[in-house]
Amino acid sequence: MNMRKGKLEMILLNGVSGFNGPDQVTDGDYFKKICYSLIHTLNGNVLSFSEPKVARHYYEVKVNVLEENLSILLNNVYPFIAFASSVDYGYIEFVDNELLLNGFSPYYRVLCSNELNEPLVIKESKGRITVENENELNDAEVYNIKYWKSKTVGDIVFNYWD
Repeated sequence: MNMRKGKLEMILLNGVSGFNGPDQVTDGDYFKKICYSLIHTLNGNVLSFSEPKVARHYYEVKVNVLEENLSILLNNVYPFIAFASSVDYGYIEFVDNELLLNGFSPYYRVLCSNELNEPLVIKESKGRITVENENELNDAEVYNIKYWKSKTVGDIVFNYWD
């Protein structure tokens, strides 16, 4: 469970989906080092490390820590991390892990399951859709939300769009 207090910062920033956003990417080598160090400190094992690919706009590190298999996800554009018990094409089961939250929060913004599972509020009028959730999404992202039928904030931040 997330113990942060106060108003949460916006997640749906311009380009968070990997489409037409700022000319920046997160540092995968730095992420890899932090993962190996933190998981080792917790007496866990890193099982695999996957970089973003054409249709997946995030890093995925599969770990076994405290006898639990989890995936640690890092957005390719912004330093947003999430934890998942299951990652399948088009569906991610986001989970919270207080121990990992505490370990990663000095380096990244750890997104909690309630933030990522927040339903998208989409309005369509005269053939144009808008996302009513607080956002700075660009037109290409809004188009892809409609095309891929995204349902939650997590569907955008950690997507399989190509």
